[in-house]
Amino acid sequence: MELISLNCNGCGAPLDVAADARFAICGHCGARLAVKHSDTAASTELLEGIDRKTDAMTEQLSAIQRQHELERIDREWEREREQHMTTGNNGIRSEPNAICGLIAAIVAGVFGIFWTVSAENIGAGKFSLFGLVFVGLAVYLGFRSVTVGTKYMEAKARYEERRAAVVDRANESDEEERSST
Repeated sequence: MELISLNCNGCGAPLDVAADARFAICGHCGARLAVKHSDTAASTELLEGIDRKTDAMTEQLSAIQRQHELERIDREWEREREQHMTTGNNGIRSEPNAICGLIAAIVAGVFGIFWTVSAENIGAGKFSLFGLVFVGLAVYLGFRSVTVGTKYMEAKARYEERRAAVVDRANESDEEERSST
């Protein structure tokens, strides 16, 4: 068996290892070493250093994967959110709001009732029917705004839950890492 002479990367002590060895342990300090071979030379590297580098790279990869997952969830939410948005008469898009829609429907309904009662009191006959149409339209719009607003709030809650789950997993992973060191 052919031996080569190297030095320990941990303490500098001389080592004699087999020429084809890939790993060695220093007899002086007990360091675990990786034996690196090139065409013209051989050297040692502390495995603990390699382990630390590997752990750091693993942590960085996990952080990048979590960031990509969060970005994917955000992109999916933006597409879904756009489907829920409403456009006002002025062309401005906004998030649906069940409460505001319900208030507007109540105001319209009260106006329709007021119209109907006023038209009946002055004996306007057919004009009182316009108030009833207004009340019916207010009921429809109120129901629709509550339905649309509720669907939007449910979709947003699902998005926030998905995002929070990824963040929670990251926090748990960080806590496990801190407790293991």
